[in-house]
Amino acid sequence: MTLPIGDFFGGSPSATGDAEGLAETGNGSDDNGDNGSSDRNGGGNSNGSDDEIDSDNSNRGGSSGRGGRGRKALFLSPANVQSNSAKTGQEETSDPTQADSLTDSANFINFCTDKTLTNGQQIKSGSCNGIPMGDIPSTANMVSTIIISPGPGEDIPAETSFDIEIQVLNLVAGSFTNPASTYYSAPQTLKGGKIVGHTHVVIQRLSSLNPSTPPDPAAFEFFKGINDAGDGSGGLKATVSAGLEKGFYRVCTMSSAANHQPVLMPVAQRGAQDDCQRFSVGKKG
Repeated sequence: MTLPIGDFFGGSPSATGDAEGLAETGNGSDDNGDNGSSDRNGGGNSNGSDDEIDSDNSNRGGSSGRGGRGRKALFLSPANVQSNSAKTGQEETSDPTQADSLTDSANFINFCTDKTLTNGQQIKSGSCNGIPMGDIPSTANMVSTIIISPGPGEDIPAETSFDIEIQVLNLVAGSFTNPASTYYSAPQTLKGGKIVGHTHVVIQRLSSLNPSTPPDPAAFEFFKGINDAGDGSGGLKATVSAGLEKGFYRVCTMSSAANHQPVLMPVAQRGAQDDCQRFSVGKKG
């Protein structure tokens, strides 16, 4: 038996907090172009840019999100209800260091009612995404990444082409959906127990190799969504064709599922799935 969303569970969930507005920042969206440069940087690399993909999507969740009789696509099976979503987490013990969880008895299916829907788009002003998180791997298949090149503290010649080389564990790389219309639009999936997806590399300018101020997340010198399978054994790379100007930089990876969402892991206590490396350009000779 399946149950209509609105009829059995009522209307909106009890959780009323705003969802995080998620949008891929900067001027480089996930595509298979070469270097993307942030328009806030006054230039950056010019090897072809990853065009910005965003939207002023005005589609809002409303009555259609509450389901209706006879529309099976909008029915929630009782077998899929996760009972712990109805709990704050503090029912059996009160821990002043922990916040109460938002609660809902119907998997938060109507959480995005009357909010701007993500609807597969990158919306800079923020949005609400009602797509399930999806399949989560076992602890034996958690993603881990190491940046091989540039090395820590390495100095690279200015305005000279170089490769960013990384090694990724437990990611079935090479799956990259259309970022213009399927951004966050489907759940994370597994193949052979491992997450199906891709990774990205991004380079940001720093004031030194040991800064105390975090870089602006909207500003970057190079961005690349790596949508190929690499060497088939976790080895992936991206070429910074035009090189970089003299300065200090940070290169980081961002592991994603096929629909560009950050990868989801099974436990909180674990190693990070991504890596960062600091390096310099044109500072030695």
